Amino acid sequence: MAYLLSTNFTYHLVIPYIKSFIMDPLKKRFFRYHLTASLIIILLVSAICQFLWFPQPFLQLDGTWMALLMLAGVDIIIGPLLTLLLVSSKKSKRELSLDMAVIVIIQISALTYGLMQIEKERLIALVHYDGVFHLVPQKILAEPLNSAKIIPTLNLYQGIPLVMISEQDVDKYIQQTQNKLVPFLYALENYQAIDIEELTKFTFDYKNLPEAIAKRYGQEYIFKRITGKRRSAVIVFNQDMLIADIQLLPKADK
Repeated sequence: MAYLLSTNFTYHLVIPYIKSFIMDPLKKRFFRYHLTASLIIILLVSAICQFLWFPQPFLQLDGTWMALLMLAGVDIIIGPLLTLLLVSSKKSKRELSLDMAVIVIIQISALTYGLMQIEKERLIALVHYDGVFHLVPQKILAEPLNSAKIIPTLNLYQGIPLVMISEQDVDKYIQQTQNKLVPFLYALENYQAIDIEELTKFTFDYKNLPEAIAKRYGQEYIFKRITGKRRSAVIVFNQDMLIADIQLLPKADK
């Protein structure tokens, strides 16, 4: 019975639809144009994420690439697929215009929602505490950020401020923020400019560096761990305490 139903469904619905796609030049043309436009949009969004919001290697560190991948999949699949299903040369221009308007609205809504979720993960600072750098995402802010007034910007990497929370004052910071929803690690008022002495107290042991990183950078560099939601990395500081590089650590090292 199941076999008969499956065969009947294939014969009466699937095969006629495939034939209509092959024979309908308008459907193929609209599908091709829509697919091309969707791919271009995703490439632009990917470029924004990779080079502006999440410069290398932060896209891999916090796992936002997964959200970006889902966004790309939804945007590429939903629009062209709906076009494939709805567009037909048998329809009037008014019907085609209405169908395309609905498709575009659905696709823009999905794209906008996805971008809003990804933008919330955008980094606003790297904060040093307890010997490790931590990522500070946009989503922890209760109001728009004015980094020029709130976060010290003396030391930047790809436009992202490097700051620290002084361990000497950590008890005071915890008391100040214990009644707030934001943990003291993400309380912007606790951030200070990087102090070289405190930065060099606890460094990543050169002996534990992956071979590729150790070969590239000698022991005259200073190495600090940076932790993300998905991966960890090593920040390489030169003698002037400027970032020379950030290298991902193997997944098993986290």
